[in-house]
Amino acid sequence: MTNHITNLRSILLSRLTGADATTRPLGGVGVFHSHTPQSLHAVPIHHPTVVMIIAGRKELHVAAATRQIQAGELLLVPGNSSLHLGNIPDPAIGSYLALAVSFLPATLEHFRRLYGASIGSTEQRAVWSAAAPDDFARALQQWLAWCVDSPPDPELALHRHTELLLLLVRAGCAGNLLLDNRLGWRQRVSQLVSCDLSHGWDVPTVSRRLAVGESSLRRYLREEGTSFREVLEEARLVAGLGLLQETFWPVARIAAEVGYESPSRFAERFKLRFGLTPTQLKLTRMSGGGEKLSV
Repeated sequence: MTNHITNLRSILLSRLTGADATTRPLGGVGVFHSHTPQSLHAVPIHHPTVVMIIAGRKELHVAAATRQIQAGELLLVPGNSSLHLGNIPDPAIGSYLALAVSFLPATLEHFRRLYGASIGSTEQRAVWSAAAPDDFARALQQWLAWCVDSPPDPELALHRHTELLLLLVRAGCAGNLLLDNRLGWRQRVSQLVSCDLSHGWDVPTVSRRLAVGESSLRRYLREEGTSFREVLEEARLVAGLGLLQETFWPVARIAAEVGYESPSRFAERFKLRFGLTPTQLKLTRMSGGGEKLSV
């Protein structure tokens, strides 16, 4: 294990050890943590995303095959994916730890404008997993330390994410991340409503914000095999999943944060989507106990 992986683990464990129901989520990077195995079904990944495993291992179930991504390795996910995942703690420390960075359209556009030549000069492998380059791990460690100290502003995140993507391109493993990322209507709606999930979004409001007619928006979503209600619920459940993985907030607070008036309704829809309840997921993050979930 490199020093950078060790340092990343130390930073995360230090933050999680002192975390309670008042601790804010980090900005600029996603945190995944559990003490017992987790099994998550149909997790949507709208934007190209890199996940670095810090401790334990991740299982990626694709068709009849299962990929194992170990600590010190990266999971590289193209946009518009839906994954079945397992998170398995490291028995030596009793935890699973991982960090995720999603590359939004603005980041990809900024990158192509500045470093488009880098894409063509280096062969990019469209791989799902790869060993984390040392310079990438070092840059991620610096970014994590910054995020712990203060919430990053969007401009700072744009430049740091661009740097991380450039490091992956130079390592030749960014093929999955550079696939066509032109947004469909499903992604446009999801991106808009995710800005404020507690808002009472409806089709007229979203149509006005996206400068499209209501009937046209419904038709576009129908042609993509979905509906406004499905996109809104998915955005809320995915945000809830993130908060359950990173914070120790009560389920009721998380439900309200992502736009559910009823915690029981949130729990019902969450289990239907991901295959376990919010409480079951919280139990996997409790040290020294909790219900062990099969993967």
